Amino acid sequence: MKLLEIERKFTWKPASLEILMSNGGRPSFTSRPTIQTMRFRDTYYDLEDKLSNQGLWVRKRLHYNHPPPPRQVQNPTTTGVWEAKQSMPGSSFARSTYDETQDLGRILQMVRNRVPGCPGPEDSFGLEELCRFETHRRSFLADGKFTVVLDQTDFGHSVGEVELLAQDADKAHADIDVFLARYAWLFDCSKPKGKLTAYFEKYPQSRNAASQ
Repeated sequence: MKLLEIERKFTWKPASLEILMSNGGRPSFTSRPTIQTMRFRDTYYDLEDKLSNQGLWVRKRLHYNHPPPPRQVQNPTTTGVWEAKQSMPGSSFARSTYDETQDLGRILQMVRNRVPGCPGPEDSFGLEELCRFETHRRSFLADGKFTVVLDQTDFGHSVGEVELLAQDADKAHADIDVFLARYAWLFDCSKPKGKLTAYFEKYPQSRNAASQ
């Protein structure tokens, strides 16, 4: 069985980050988190919603050091790494299960299943740019098992995720539920909003233009 990416989104606040940095939450994590930081620019692609309507997200991710490369200089078709995330049966926004890959052959096949005869990555798989934004990510491994990410975008949105790589999605979701409940001082799962949802709420014209 292939490894799946199991995710649970949550909201977080700067005050919680300060508590996290000192491992001052109650209860505290089993060891002081070692927080890693990275910055990247994601460019998402679609064609008349043919991918997103079937739970497939295709993007190109460019990692960079601060400051970011100028938007007007970067050519997203020639820099960065292609990635695809396919939502699996039974997956929902709150409890997500994805088949994720960076393999260009697999990505091409996934896209061709929705857009027959599309070209390869050198032509962006025949897709159109849907949106582009930058993210400052903090991440750490909690309790030796759970990857926690805290994202802040350049358009003012913050969201977090708890992630596991697992073959058994149901068990992984159950493990994450227990983890979130134990450290509820950090994880607010009541009304999380993903980055794409927040982006299109702020810039609805971008989604409308890409669908025309």
